[in-house]
Amino acid sequence: MHRGLTNIYRTMSSTSAASFSSFSSSSFSTVRSPVLNHLLAAVERLTPLQLAGSWDNVGVMIEAPYPRQEIKGKKQVLTCIDLTTAVTEEALASSSTAAVLTYHPPIFSGLKSMTLAVPLQASLLRLSTHGIPVVCIHTASDSSIGGVNDHIASAFTLDLRATSKAIEESKEQPEGHEGCGLGRLVTLDHALNKHEVVKRIKHTLNLDHAQAAWAPNGAEKIKTIAICAGSGSSVLSGVKADLYLSGELDHHATLLCNAKGIHVILTNHSASERPWLKPFAPRLAKAMNEEAGGDAYEVLISMADIEPLRVV
Repeated sequence: MHRGLTNIYRTMSSTSAASFSSFSSSSFSTVRSPVLNHLLAAVERLTPLQLAGSWDNVGVMIEAPYPRQEIKGKKQVLTCIDLTTAVTEEALASSSTAAVLTYHPPIFSGLKSMTLAVPLQASLLRLSTHGIPVVCIHTASDSSIGGVNDHIASAFTLDLRATSKAIEESKEQPEGHEGCGLGRLVTLDHALNKHEVVKRIKHTLNLDHAQAAWAPNGAEKIKTIAICAGSGSSVLSGVKADLYLSGELDHHATLLCNAKGIHVILTNHSASERPWLKPFAPRLAKAMNEEAGGDAYEVLISMADIEPLRVV
C-alpha cells in the first residue's frame, strides 16, 4: 500500500475507533435499564413467571442495548396479546413507548438466526433498535390469581354465589397467588339457563358472537363450568362439568364432549384472552409506579392488537 494512503488509513481508523469507543462507553451498558427492571418486578408480583408451563417461553424476549433516554413525562408500556407488525408500528409511533408487554411469545422455539424476512423477528429487531425491550407473560398470566382465567370466571363469580378453583393447581404457589393454576372450574350455587350463561360470557368478553355446541343429552341448566383461555383441549380433557368454555377446541374434541353430555362454548382463541388486558393494565401501572417510587409510568392497551377472525 502507498505510504500516504497508509497514513490516511491509520488516521481514519484511529478516529473511527475513538468515536466508537466514546459512543459505546457513554451509551451502552450490559446492566438492565430501570424501565425493564421495574416492568419485570411488577410482572413477578402480578403474573409470576415461575407459573408458566415448562414448555412455554416467557420473560424477556429481547432487550434494547441503547434504551430510550429522550422520553419526557411518563414512560409508556404498551400491552398486547400478539406482537403483530401493526402493534410494532403503533409502539414505534409514540416517542414515549419505553417497553412492550405481550401475552403470546414472539419467540417460541429455538432460533438459528433472526432476520428481517420473518415478521415477528423483524418486529423484535426494530423495537430493540429503537430502544424498546419486549417482555412476554403468556401462561404465567393464565395461572396467576387475577389472571386471564379468573377474568373469564368473573362472568359468574362477580355477582353470583359461586366458587372457582384451578383445574390443575401449580406446584409453585407464590405469595399472593395461593390456589393458582391452569384453568378454572366454576361451581354455581344456583344453576343458570343456557341463555343467561351465553349472555354473561358475551358481556364479560365483549363479544358480539360466540359458538355453541349444545349436547343433545346435556344438562338443561348449567351449574358447573370448566374454563380455559386460548386453546383448552389439553387442560379441559376429562374434567367433569356441564359446560366447557374456551377460546378454541378441536373439532373431534368438541364432538366427544357433546357425546359425553358436555356443552361447549368457544369464543375464538385470542378473543378469550384480550379482554383481560383492560383490568390488568391499571394494575400493572400501579405496580410499576410502586417499584419506581413515583408516578413514572402509564400502561396502554394496544389499539392495533385485534381479533384476527371476523364473522362475514
